[in-house]
Amino acid sequence: MIDRSPFAEPAKRPLESERWAGCIDSVGGNTLARVLAQTKYGCSVAAVGLAGGSKLEHTVLPFILRGVNLLGVDSVICPKPRRIEAWTRLRKDLPMEKLEAMTVSATLVDVPRLAAEILKGQIRGRVVVDVNR
Repeated sequence: MIDRSPFAEPAKRPLESERWAGCIDSVGGNTLARVLAQTKYGCSVAAVGLAGGSKLEHTVLPFILRGVNLLGVDSVICPKPRRIEAWTRLRKDLPMEKLEAMTVSATLVDVPRLAAEILKGQIRGRVVVDVNR
């Protein structure tokens, strides 16, 4: 995980120095455009969120000249058998102690403050909101 602030500015060129062998981008917007411009030949970027916006202002050059793959991750209408397979793999392959170490519990009262912190890029890991507290 890296800080998104260096990627907040739009890419200066359609292709920048190759830096990433892969990326899971949860921000979108300018961050995704910068990552695509810096992705190495034949590598992939998975877009999994839109915290920085849904608009992607970029060219097709990384896709044509470097063979970069942009992968969208669907959690809304993904077929149930595929979701079950993914959750099974996570349960089997993900070290739970690492997941627990990056998890913070919150209540509904905390959500407005947390939302502001998320938008500022101040939250690391994941926040689980307990709606029963």
